[in-house]
Amino acid sequence: EGVRQKFELNWAQKILWDEMHECNIVLKARQLGITTFFCIYLLDKVLWERNVQAGIIAHTQDDSISIFKDKLKYAFDQLHPNIRKLFKPMGDSAKELSFANGSSIRVGTSLRSSTLQYLHISEFGKICCKYPEKANEIISGSLNTIHVGQHIFIESTAEGKEGHFFKMWDRSWNQHLKGEEFGPLDFKPFFFPWHKEPRYSLGRKGGAILDG
Repeated sequence: EGVRQKFELNWAQKILWDEMHECNIVLKARQLGITTFFCIYLLDKVLWERNVQAGIIAHTQDDSISIFKDKLKYAFDQLHPNIRKLFKPMGDSAKELSFANGSSIRVGTSLRSSTLQYLHISEFGKICCKYPEKANEIISGSLNTIHVGQHIFIESTAEGKEGHFFKMWDRSWNQHLKGEEFGPLDFKPFFFPWHKEPRYSLGRKGGAILDG
């Protein structure tokens, strides 16, 4: 609604916060604040921990600019002045924030050459559907180098029953259904369907439920 307000976890974000794994894959409805949650989580990491390198991959250049400006930079700029003065920005470009503690966070459509401790891939299903070559590059250049101690967050709305995102989700969901434990390199699935979001209901008894 265009009104600045304090960030507080909603129901989906609370589940992620409580049950987060090293490697996570999220199938979600729209507008649940999942990307916002991961952005603020990663920003918190680079602010309060030394020598942390975090990256966010967006599915388009416009989205990467929006994520950096509206979710990362905005959140940092809105910190209380007494807290914000604790952090000395060493670099502030259109796609990266870096600090005197040696930590930084970058946003782009490809982070192939990066060595990261935290990686968030936004709307990977859309990337796989619209930009399959880019999806292949993410798989070969980022995800195939996962090692113990690295944290990966992949999230997307559904985009059909094919492509890397669908295969990764299907594999992790079947592992969940079988009751198997998730190792540090296994992707743990989180499913946030539209019908669990109160805003997507008409709010009257017997009324239809709307998909947002």
